[in-house]
Amino acid sequence: MSDIAMLAILVIPVVMAAVLVIFKKRLRHLAGWCAAGAALSTVAATFVLLVCLNRGQDPILAINWIPAENITLGLHCDWITFPFLLTETIVTLLAIVYAWGYHHADERTPVFYALLLLFGVGMSGTTLADDMVLFYTFWELMLIASAVLILVWGDTSADGPSPRVVVLKYFLVTHLGSLLVLVALLTIYNTVGTDSFSALRQGLQLPAEIIPVVTCFFLVGFGVKMAVFPLHIWLPDAHTVAPMPVTIMLAAAMLSMGTYGILRFPFSLFTRDQLMGFALPMMIVGVISEIYGALMALAERDIKRVIAYSSVSQMGYILFGLGTLTHNGVAGATLHVIYHGIVKALLFMVTGIIVHSTGRRKLDDLGGLRHRLPVTTVCAAIGLLAIAGTPPLCIFDSEWMIFSGGFGTGYLALAAVAIVGSLLTVAYALWFFGRLFFGEVPDGLETQAYPRAHHLALLVPTVFLTVLTVVEGLLPAPVFGWVEREVALLLGGL
Repeated sequence: MSDIAMLAILVIPVVMAAVLVIFKKRLRHLAGWCAAGAALSTVAATFVLLVCLNRGQDPILAINWIPAENITLGLHCDWITFPFLLTETIVTLLAIVYAWGYHHADERTPVFYALLLLFGVGMSGTTLADDMVLFYTFWELMLIASAVLILVWGDTSADGPSPRVVVLKYFLVTHLGSLLVLVALLTIYNTVGTDSFSALRQGLQLPAEIIPVVTCFFLVGFGVKMAVFPLHIWLPDAHTVAPMPVTIMLAAAMLSMGTYGILRFPFSLFTRDQLMGFALPMMIVGVISEIYGALMALAERDIKRVIAYSSVSQMGYILFGLGTLTHNGVAGATLHVIYHGIVKALLFMVTGIIVHSTGRRKLDDLGGLRHRLPVTTVCAAIGLLAIAGTPPLCIFDSEWMIFSGGFGTGYLALAAVAIVGSLLTVAYALWFFGRLFFGEVPDGLETQAYPRAHHLALLVPTVFLTVLTVVEGLLPAPVFGWVEREVALLLGGL
């Protein structure tokens, strides 16, 4: 069952993407349903893997690809993989459903949904890969699929950069990070003679002088994907120009790939003592990113860019938690990845409804929306309270763990700065909500009426994530249990 589930997560979306491209004329009006069906199957298969893990199984599938060079093609699911895999598959499904109401259908629609599926496969394959070749292949697929989506369907408004310019910067910057990861992977392969992650975890022996270099390459390379300051330069424009379903996947799922890479490689392969020299730099960069992202969110006037810079800030929380190298800090960082995915998808869906309904994106051109979009107002209120770390919503739980980890280190002043910096998150969340939903209605602002099916496609996933934000805050035990099992596999068992 586990082998079938892992293959289904990768094969079904790829096959459906091929079908949508080959039969695009016939499937033009069914493309969204076909893509959602494929995405739903990956969510179901992910829960099958959860059952296998709970039974104590170790799902792994390996094929000898180039035996002479000790290169295998393998898939593996463990407790490090599962939380990220579940987040990716669910976000992909919700983004596709959201696209039913947001995307303007035309003859290229089947290709649009095919690329969304491939984007999701790139993320799922990255987390399931158990060898360097597959890992890097899916890592690049993730980049290529998202870049094409932004290039072809990106926002071409006159007051922003063109999709071509955005995609060029996005591709070059993130690919540079990918090359640093590749150098680190090749260094490990040439040193130990295998590309299998399972084999590496069983007894990796690297010369002491190589470990700091490899770790540095991993942290910078994956830091680009996380978009922490100052490696974030690709993110604001990419999130702003990308079509909203793609923005949802970028912010809620793809950013987590950077965290996954840090957990999968330096944190899984090396001990806490070997990484201790990176603890303080990670915490410092995390705090800087937290504060910088929040300040930029306060300064921005484009509503998509406000939420985009919020991601830079939230990734700072995660990097700070990882940098503590403590049980609570690392567990909290992983929880924050999951909860950030939920809340950030929610906030971008709210933003998409506003843009779709009003045709406006500037804060100065919006206001008083609580009367015109009452359900969206409630969803936005819960999402923004959650991002501000308000109990009992989900992000409060992960922030509690992260800050607890910070105070478990010897850097109490830095931990205190991180907590004080979180006030900036509260500031931009309240300011953003007040500007959009209260105050006077600007001249000429009207909300457009859309067909009921389109309206529901936008609203249903938004309401679902709103409910999930509350439920995860009130009942965090299951997710905490997954993360506890994950932490036992990291840094020699924290």
